[in-house]
Amino acid sequence: MKKRILKIGGIILGVVVLCLLGLFFYKSREYFSDQFGRNTYISNTNVSSLTVDEAVTAMNESRGFYVVFVKNGAEQQIDISSAVSRLFSQEEIAACKSKFTFFEYLFGTEKDFQVKPEQAVVDEKVLRTLLKENLPKATRKTVSAYLDENYELVPEVFGDEINYDNLIYDIKQGVETGEKLKYKLEDYYSKPKFTKESENIVKAVKLANAYSDMVITYQFGEKTEEISWSKLKKHLSYNPDTAVLTFKTKWVRKYVQQLAKKYNTYGKTRTFKTTKDGKVKIRGGIMGWWIHEDETVKQLKKLLKNKKSKVVEPIYRSIAAQHGKDDIGDTYVEISIERQHLWFYKNGKLKLESDVVSGKLTKERKTTVGVHRVYGKERDRYLGTMAVQGYRSFVRYWMPFNWDGQGLHDASWRSKFGGNIYKNGGSHGCVNLPSSFAGKLYKEVTIGMPVVVY
Repeated sequence: MKKRILKIGGIILGVVVLCLLGLFFYKSREYFSDQFGRNTYISNTNVSSLTVDEAVTAMNESRGFYVVFVKNGAEQQIDISSAVSRLFSQEEIAACKSKFTFFEYLFGTEKDFQVKPEQAVVDEKVLRTLLKENLPKATRKTVSAYLDENYELVPEVFGDEINYDNLIYDIKQGVETGEKLKYKLEDYYSKPKFTKESENIVKAVKLANAYSDMVITYQFGEKTEEISWSKLKKHLSYNPDTAVLTFKTKWVRKYVQQLAKKYNTYGKTRTFKTTKDGKVKIRGGIMGWWIHEDETVKQLKKLLKNKKSKVVEPIYRSIAAQHGKDDIGDTYVEISIERQHLWFYKNGKLKLESDVVSGKLTKERKTTVGVHRVYGKERDRYLGTMAVQGYRSFVRYWMPFNWDGQGLHDASWRSKFGGNIYKNGGSHGCVNLPSSFAGKLYKEVTIGMPVVVY
């Protein structure tokens, strides 16, 4: 029995050996012939078991020309042979055959060669159509980071849209160089032009935040005018193509002009309650709020550039005693031309009064009516010159109050005041005061104090 088993085993072993020898001699014949082994690829073409001539023909015809795409680890092949035309060198393909060892050939080891074609043409239009028809459709759109209508940051969205321009470019390069065409689709998803970390986006967000946090307050006594985010954001401009946020200041001048129209009192007609003559309307004079528009425009632009909250006043050409409907206040000098009398009120109470002599009633010498203000105080000086004014008078107390060179001062050369003296013997426009009274008034008067002449 044992001999019989050994005999059968020997027969089987002999058959196996004969089969292996047959396979060995068959493969040897293939190997030493002009035929490629199994699992052989050259420049994305399967040339397994083809002769060199057959391989060149197949490659030149782009027969079975596949591109491999990988998405989430899964591979997909797409035949693009209809979009490709190539021409290969017989010698270079034959050189690939010589790179096999016998045992690689015998055991069917996979071989993948890259050979640069002598010529290669890719029809991009056909290729694009093939790719769009066969690759997965996008499920999520790519969106760049941007600032919305309230200038708040909307972060980017990374979608799965394929950038076919980039993909086709790389495939074309691969075809022309004979490289292996295998691509990871995630590498070709369209990327957001801007992300929340992009330099321009970061700058835009910073600028928007700076303006949203700032408040510029212009103060007019108890009233205020605020420039806050609700106004500022109207003058911001966001360019989504560049992610650049700009702040425009063209509106500033118009804004300052509106403030001036609303709050200027300079040169306007005022209703004034006199001491003896009831309410009178007085127009003109150098006292009143008068915004210096050019300088205030510069001021506001600088504040906006600094992007910091601040409470300020406009820059004025002229000021009044106080803000509000009554900008004269309750401390002032009142002068009646007709009565030739002066009253001084302090905090609403009459403190001093005196008869005076105002300017002679001629065009050149009459005292200018209006709401003026004291803009200087001097002791012991001369007024006028003989060459120009025709007089030169020494005064101990000088308090100028308008741009005509008129002011309050003592007149030691006069012995009488009040009455009708001014009509024929009046001053050259100044208001003459008794010397003793001038000293008392000089102590009370301050720079900027209103002088009401009517």
